[in-house]
Amino acid sequence: MIKSAMAEKLWSKLEKTLVNNGKAFISVTGGGGKTTFLVSFSSYLKSLGYSVLITTSTKLASPFSFDYKVDGIFLSPSIINYWPKKGESVFYGSYNEALGKTTAPPSSMVSLLYDRYDVVIVEADGSRRLPLKIHTQRDPVIWKPTTAIVAVSGLWAYGKPIKQSVFGPEEKSGLVDKSYYEYLIGEPEGMAKGMGPHTDNVFLFNGGDVVEERVRKEMKTLSLPYSSFGFIVSMNKDEIYETL
Repeated sequence: MIKSAMAEKLWSKLEKTLVNNGKAFISVTGGGGKTTFLVSFSSYLKSLGYSVLITTSTKLASPFSFDYKVDGIFLSPSIINYWPKKGESVFYGSYNEALGKTTAPPSSMVSLLYDRYDVVIVEADGSRRLPLKIHTQRDPVIWKPTTAIVAVSGLWAYGKPIKQSVFGPEEKSGLVDKSYYEYLIGEPEGMAKGMGPHTDNVFLFNGGDVVEERVRKEMKTLSLPYSSFGFIVSMNKDEIYETL
């Protein structure tokens, strides 16, 4: 596959885009790579010496069944007694034994913890591992301290049936193409939900390494709201293929 001549490192670019004066509270929405984002970006920030808190405002896989590559795990309010070191990441949530998942801790507690962590990354959405998402009134759950919103989607949905690729109350027929991504970006319950003029907004179209160059070139012409940054990327390869 021929990569863009402008290919650059994704995680380095996002650190420069999302972290301002050493601080950020990042809410991650959509589908197609949110958990990969949590793990990979937090690991990169750790390597730069940031202290990072990973949590959720909805639900996440249990840290007992999934490796978030963190240095500490807290599933109770006892986290308030812990002070992180530089270059350390911590996972925090409430454990639901019946679900076998981590559920959202109190948002007030996370707001307090933001004072002692450089970066907080919140998985603010659920998509049941589908690459695209249409929201409902109750999601995404964007907490008040949020300084940046990252909307993730999976380009491997391109050319696939909408009904097989989209999580949420979607009834459209047909295939996922550029016009459908345009619809998702403009739809009030779509990819830009939760974004605004007072947050740093990034659209990550993940899977740039698994689609043809013509698809990347076509997607590059999408128009984004709120002076957002848009990148066609491979999270697994830490590469940017195109900038929107």
